[in-house]
Amino acid sequence: MILRLLVTFLWLILISQSKLDSCEQWIKQLGDLDFFTEAQIRMVCMHQKEWVKDRDEEAGKKFLEVTTDNQLKYLRHVEQCTRENCVREARRKKRAPTKSIRKEIRMMSPAELRNLGIAMNGLKNRQIDNITAWDLHTLVHYPDSAPGAHWGPAFLPWHREFLRQFEIALQTEVPSVTLPYWDSTLDQGLPEEADSVLWTDELLGNGNGYVKTGPFANWDTNVLMPLSQIPVKKLYRSTGGREQDRLMTPKDANWIITRQNFSQLTFCHDKTFESMHGLSHVWVGGFMYVIRVSPNDPTFYMHHAFIDNLWEKFRQNSQTREEREEQWATKNCNSNHGFDVQMKPFTIQNRDGLSNQYTDEWYEYQPVRHCTIEDATCDSNFYWCDMKTWRCRSRVVYGGNCTGYEGTQICYNSVCSQGKCVVPPRVRSATKSRIEDGNLSFKEKVWAKTVLLDENGKGIEDDLSRIVITDLVTNQTQIVFHSGETVFPEIPGTVYLSLPKPRAGKMSRVSLEARDQFGRYCQAQCMNSTSERYQVCQPFLNISLNSEISSPVSFTHSMSSRTFLNLDLSVHPRQMHPEMPYIVFVCSRKLVTSAMIKQAAEVVRAPTSTENYVFFRVAVFREESSNYQIEVSPYSDVGPIFSSSIEKAASAFDPNIVYVQAPNPELHKEGVRVRVSILSNNNRVQCQVKCTEKDGSMHQCDGDVDLHSDSTLSQEDVFTSDPHSLPVLGWNMKGHPSFWRHKMPFLSFHC
Repeated sequence: MILRLLVTFLWLILISQSKLDSCEQWIKQLGDLDFFTEAQIRMVCMHQKEWVKDRDEEAGKKFLEVTTDNQLKYLRHVEQCTRENCVREARRKKRAPTKSIRKEIRMMSPAELRNLGIAMNGLKNRQIDNITAWDLHTLVHYPDSAPGAHWGPAFLPWHREFLRQFEIALQTEVPSVTLPYWDSTLDQGLPEEADSVLWTDELLGNGNGYVKTGPFANWDTNVLMPLSQIPVKKLYRSTGGREQDRLMTPKDANWIITRQNFSQLTFCHDKTFESMHGLSHVWVGGFMYVIRVSPNDPTFYMHHAFIDNLWEKFRQNSQTREEREEQWATKNCNSNHGFDVQMKPFTIQNRDGLSNQYTDEWYEYQPVRHCTIEDATCDSNFYWCDMKTWRCRSRVVYGGNCTGYEGTQICYNSVCSQGKCVVPPRVRSATKSRIEDGNLSFKEKVWAKTVLLDENGKGIEDDLSRIVITDLVTNQTQIVFHSGETVFPEIPGTVYLSLPKPRAGKMSRVSLEARDQFGRYCQAQCMNSTSERYQVCQPFLNISLNSEISSPVSFTHSMSSRTFLNLDLSVHPRQMHPEMPYIVFVCSRKLVTSAMIKQAAEVVRAPTSTENYVFFRVAVFREESSNYQIEVSPYSDVGPIFSSSIEKAASAFDPNIVYVQAPNPELHKEGVRVRVSILSNNNRVQCQVKCTEKDGSMHQCDGDVDLHSDSTLSQEDVFTSDPHSLPVLGWNMKGHPSFWRHKMPFLSFHC
């Protein structure tokens, strides 16, 4: 038995070592080239191992256990239609070229972009038994379905056929549509590549988190996003979220085009090309990060169209017509990559994917025309001419980083000033007026807080940052803005949420969409009470008086009290600091960690008060008809005597709580001691006086109270110089209102 365990242990070590050694071999082969860092090589290596693991474990069965007859019929029809180009007549009727002209996505006209969105959404919404047509195409890309799709010479021809079938599927939805490509070299090298105009509402939608804008907003996926710490079944991205990732460069593209033989582009001869292709996958992140599920994101098809475009440029540059259809690799990696082997799951062979017919008859690529000294223009408003390199490059979004490009046309619908794409103040003002026009308020509402943070985890304090709140019951919407400069206890970037007021036994449900001052989408993050960490979440809130069905949100109907939400006012002023709300919004393409989010609240502390006086509470239990006064007398010459009728000084919410005034202990190093008395017609009333200590114990006392700037020396911790906080003084207002707790005053009189 011991021998068997030892053998098993040694076997596991050998297996893990073989994986390590194989990645070390990758590093040895690719490390001499000036294309990859060691971390990037290891990442691609592990992706290859994950593909093989998914193939062997038949990962597709977890996605769709049994493919129905209707689903197989659909896939067979698409493949047959591809061979016959069956959409030719439909395209003629639409006066579209029978040969598809694939453009870089930013070169497409508004009508072409609109039709592309319609076609893609058509596939996404077209149900074939228990799955959508879009998801069926995704399933085709799974390794157990397509074992020769990656990591070998069939990589390029397999994806050529896959893209063409997908393009045919799109054209069955909208005949005039053509699959575009994404030339990522146009984005590479921007000050912040994720600030490219590509990731806007007009093109592919936001790239930071759940895709909530653009033509693919709120898309469901038929599988959970792999490697995620939270369950994600919505389209998700993390463009440029990790510093070590990069996009393909012009140097990469030139290396590919200038190879001399097809085998130099194949994995078992040279790992460079297929590894390069993976860089943009990882850079986009989300579903694109893991190969098998990457077709969930429309970006996949556009990225692979670019890879196919580069391959075609190589074919035109380095091969004769005959060589294009005959050259193959001598090293096939495995049996799935043979020249005459079936291109699973299609009916054709791998060699058929080399056919000239694809670009002779079915499609061709329209190149990006780059600017020159003679013609310093570009063919799209989404491009600008970089006169340093004489290349057309992607423009940067409003609010994006344009450092080093002041005086150029790099900014989209804005200008580069001090490293930021901005608009004139008059345009900002007009933008806010347009947004506010017709903005309605919920008739009955409660208030909650959220915070908008930038890429550095700092609060966004701009009156154009905003949140659209939609009542999911009535579909009424309201827009709330950042209210301006924050004051304690507000966290910088605080926005007050106006939410439909919940009724007893009923729940209000809202969705939130946050935008920064530049109109860019902000990703929601919610506090996970189990892990005590902020994590990406869907921006929905349930508001109920019942904490069991409500989101753990602190809310109040009182506008004057909303400032103090998420704050414990039952502690000493020097121990008082706000807690970050349950839901916050990160307006960044970069990773903002949970620690950074928490830090934004932890650094907020109450400023030292310089007011002459503070307020504290005294509990006075008395008969309703009594006409008592309360008096506070300092022991030393630090201030005048305070005197008031109890009726006047009592809380509007609890008549037994009376607010009194004393000299501010922050101004007196030794602290302040006062004697509190109850009077009637200027005569002292004999009351039973009790003091409640910090440990909750209660005893008889004489009415003296020590206030001190040091909480360990202060008998009464709860005092304030802010009269606005008096209605909630002594309350811990963190979490759902049902969990709020009130702390008794140190001093209480029973008269």
